[in-house]
Amino acid sequence: MSTSTPNPNGLYPVVELNFKDVFIQNPFSYKHGMKFTFNDNDFSGMTYSEFITFLEWFKQKSIKKLYYYEPGKPLLYGITAILNDGDYASFIFYGYVTDGIISLYVDHYGQGIEDWFGTEIEEEEDGV
Repeated sequence: MSTSTPNPNGLYPVVELNFKDVFIQNPFSYKHGMKFTFNDNDFSGMTYSEFITFLEWFKQKSIKKLYYYEPGKPLLYGITAILNDGDYASFIFYGYVTDGIISLYVDHYGQGIEDWFGTEIEEEEDGV
């Protein structure tokens, strides 16, 4: 969970960008990287493509996949891929309806974590 303080003017969600890390499958986690916090940026005016371009410019490294974390859920169940403008709109929505802080995770290698847990998540949610 986040440890940052929301921006003082409270106009925009705080976005915590986690990068230069790798996803670990067991136990599921994101390790060994850096974090940068955007405190006063209005990302809602950007498209998905513009946002990816901005992040790649900021980090000076390409992004294979981008995920956001839905606060209040375990990381395994709360991590959601941002693949298009619809996913990006959901990310922006969560930023405004949560406590004002939302975490982003960058996958520089295209690990495809969705494939790691697909059936296991469904079984656990169904109580099997």
